Amino acid sequence: MTKPHVRYVVFRYGHHSPHSGYARTAEFGVSEYDGEIITVSKPLPKAIIRQRLLWRLAKDAPGYDRTSMAAELKVAWHMLKEQEWIYHFLYGETTYNHIARLNNFRQNRLVATFHLPPYGLNRVIQRDSHLRQLSAVVCVGRNQQEFFNKLVDPDRVFFVPLGVDTDYFTPPASFEDRDPDLCLFVGSNYRDFPTFRGVIELVSYLRPQTRFLAVTSAKAAEQIGSHPNLCVRSGIPEDEFRDLYRSASLMVMPLHEATANNAILEAMACGLPLVISDVGAIRDYVNPESGAILPPHDSRCMANTVLGLLEAPSNRQQMSKHARENALQLAWPKVVKQLEAVYQAVA
Repeated sequence: MTKPHVRYVVFRYGHHSPHSGYARTAEFGVSEYDGEIITVSKPLPKAIIRQRLLWRLAKDAPGYDRTSMAAELKVAWHMLKEQEWIYHFLYGETTYNHIARLNNFRQNRLVATFHLPPYGLNRVIQRDSHLRQLSAVVCVGRNQQEFFNKLVDPDRVFFVPLGVDTDYFTPPASFEDRDPDLCLFVGSNYRDFPTFRGVIELVSYLRPQTRFLAVTSAKAAEQIGSHPNLCVRSGIPEDEFRDLYRSASLMVMPLHEATANNAILEAMACGLPLVISDVGAIRDYVNPESGAILPPHDSRCMANTVLGLLEAPSNRQQMSKHARENALQLAWPKVVKQLEAVYQAVA
């Protein structure tokens, strides 16, 4: 069976490090599918498109901007002169919109991956006509599928997980290298800060030597508040970030909602056991052997679990082993191969 030709339309968020983020799909995909990468980092200048026209084109599409339009124009240029390519928009929420009108032109197909949970999709997708024209939708969490099944044929909606660089994110040389009193928290989107605050207070009261390190934005840190046992950092270089995954004993991640999550996958790849809320697509990525999956919004339950695991190094060591094994099943080369079913379905 001939593998399809795929062009990846790449957008990279500023907070994603070089070895992280869904844009890495393109790096592995171009070799697997004899593909190419379309990257647009500069927005269309005002001399090309006036602000009033941009406002009209972006109506009902929060996040669609001059950079998104530049990406679509570049794709349109290829589609108008070439045929039988698949164009995979890696961030459908922001870069895919008006190009929908060209789907199937010259036997070119449009595919888009979406990342937001259902609540977020309902908020940012205020008009769905462009979604209905997609040849295929890729979900990174099974909790997204119901949303898209209402818009396109369910046979055109696929779940393909986020991947992780298991060659870069690796465990420490020895389990004993981990700090037995350090708990790590990462990120800001859909994080449950009130529950995290409760965990800090309860654990610190019952086990004063425990330290919490939150890698998050300054705005998010305000929602957590200050505490003697809490340190907040942001803008950490990637290698140092990896060292944190390797040195902590637990990742504590209370969440309101979730699809794919880079921090969770990177932590597992580094063998860091998880204490995490059972929400959204978490079980698409984390199995009970890799971490404690707990009822959401329950500080007491999460705090008790953290306390129990900090006092049980043998349990943490077993969880660490399973977390790494879990992550290896989500290594980028394996994940990218799963996209072949999507591409063959639309080719």
